[in-house]
Amino acid sequence: MAPEKRNDDADEQPGDALRHPLRVRIRTACEERETTPREFAEREGLPVPNVNYHFSELEKAGYLEVIRKEQARGGRRHYYVATRLGLINDEVFELFSADERGGATVATLRDLLMRARDAVEARTLDARSDSHLSWSALWLDEQGWRDLASLLKRALEEGMEIQAESLVRLKKNEQTPIHTTLGLASFESPAAGLPPDLAPRPPVHPG
Repeated sequence: MAPEKRNDDADEQPGDALRHPLRVRIRTACEERETTPREFAEREGLPVPNVNYHFSELEKAGYLEVIRKEQARGGRRHYYVATRLGLINDEVFELFSADERGGATVATLRDLLMRARDAVEARTLDARSDSHLSWSALWLDEQGWRDLASLLKRALEEGMEIQAESLVRLKKNEQTPIHTTLGLASFESPAAGLPPDLAPRPPVHPG
């Protein structure tokens, strides 16, 4: 992963360029492999000019970079790769409208589910005995919610550090990389009453 580029626009914070859910998906596609706007547009059934615009905005914000160009009929074909993690910090996410938050979240979830589907089809999801997939329903107070959010943030940061160290070893030892998906999630679930430990109990009458 190349180092993050600095955005020349001092007023724009990290993640601002990802307000549009389509940009979240474009950045993810370019992280998987080098991609042209036309390829993405045809795969998603979208107008090429519209997709070109979002590619351009992501490039300006430092999320994408043109890695090579090819002569094509009627012009040149630009191949993009992702050069910056698609992370939206809490401060920026709080400034998103409800629709923008929902769009970014659904786009991210869609990408994760597509990666899981591809792994199921390729039979790599549980090919390794030490792969991990789990979830649990929790009951938290406000402090617990904040503590869990901090835990997941640290886990992601440590995952990025592990990747950086792995890339150094891979270059040195010429090993075959293990293409890995790291997924982290915590979200408020619909109300479902109270957990058993907090549910009111019927009065006990002496016998």
